[in-house]
Amino acid sequence: MSIRVQKRDGRLEEFDANKIRQGLIAAGATDQEAENITQEVENWAVANAAKGFVRTAAIREKVLSSLRLVNPQAAAAFESYQKPTKA
Repeated sequence: MSIRVQKRDGRLEEFDANKIRQGLIAAGATDQEAENITQEVENWAVANAAKGFVRTAAIREKVLSSLRLVNPQAAAAFESYQKPTKA
């Protein structure tokens, strides 16, 4: 089953687990933590995709709740990151 992600602006794009993994590593999670959380979030997204999509905000919250349990410092870094807005 293909899952799509609904961005803040309403656009839909394909779910890309690699984006989650890269964000986790950049925030300071270990490779193993990133791999485990990415798999957990992907499974969660499949189970919770309404009408074939899940919102980015819901994915972010799931990532944060999982990351807080295993690496609170990386969770704080991940949470404080804001994607630059396009001018």
